[in-house]
Amino acid sequence: MNSNYQTSLVITTINKPNKVINKYLDITKKNKINYIIIGDKKTPNYKNKYPYFDLKKQKKFNFKIFNLLPYNTYSRKNLGYLIAMKNKSKIIIETDDDNLPKKNFFNNLKINKTLKEFSGPRWINILEIFKTNNKIIWPRGFPLNLLNKKNKYKVKKRNVFSPIQQRMCDGNPDVDAIFRLTKKFRNHYFKKIDIAVNNKSISPFNSQNTVWHEIAFPLMYLPSYCTMRSTDIWRGLIAVRILENYNWNLTFLKSTVIQERNPHDLMDDFIQEIPVYKNNVELCNVIKKVNLSNRYKDILLNIYKCYDQLVKKKILNKKELPLLKRWLLDINKIYPNLNKYK
Repeated sequence: MNSNYQTSLVITTINKPNKVINKYLDITKKNKINYIIIGDKKTPNYKNKYPYFDLKKQKKFNFKIFNLLPYNTYSRKNLGYLIAMKNKSKIIIETDDDNLPKKNFFNNLKINKTLKEFSGPRWINILEIFKTNNKIIWPRGFPLNLLNKKNKYKVKKRNVFSPIQQRMCDGNPDVDAIFRLTKKFRNHYFKKIDIAVNNKSISPFNSQNTVWHEIAFPLMYLPSYCTMRSTDIWRGLIAVRILENYNWNLTFLKSTVIQERNPHDLMDDFIQEIPVYKNNVELCNVIKKVNLSNRYKDILLNIYKCYDQLVKKKILNKKELPLLKRWLLDINKIYPNLNKYK
């Protein structure tokens, strides 16, 4: 791994190398991108040509989070983020081992963008804006009771500062299990547009194909003591609250991948998504009321305040806080100029 490379690509997998993992190996070499593959107990051995971090290699970094991080969870990806940060990355791109990259995968990464900003409703169904037909579609994490509500958007072209950028996924996008169980499967292809969401509105985003800039790296923490179908959605909603606090924007950009989805048990997905269906609106209402500092140096304190309140309201498990504390300590060691949480 070359520490001069300023962009990293992070994937976690329990599968053997497939065409997606091999494609990323090829394009990261060509584009001089750090490639980080995080394994777990279930992951088979990888050959030396892969930048693969098994459990032994993960442990050698001496991150405080390592000893408390559960095995066989998607949140093991947290170690990949920390490795990328320790390696002085300025941009971290994350995706999954079933998202085949398009030619534009490493394009359009700048943090400042001039584009159309959508505002109006508190919750914005981003896939309604990107869809190319009149069929109903919604992203995982969007409140089900709002699906049939007609919204009017205000659209204004402006310059935005966007340290978190969610790119669209053609093929099999990140919709929820209810959508997949009730709709006949078809490939989805979205409009080739880039937009911003006003930071007074909420749009769920996931870990499927996401760009993070260094200023937002502390927000990447994936909670472990919730279901796998909740972790990245709740991480994202907490991040959106803190984006609003600093007057930053979340952007949604044209597709850079085609997903050929790994096998899933849709009823199991549904069960894992029940906390999302039940708690997303309350989660956002709870953290909206948290008094956050407007100083960037206090970002770690702001993160802790949000999680602490969610634990008090029993939306998150109390086991989450000791793990989060270790994440914050690891972040503070990498970025010592940030104030320590208290």
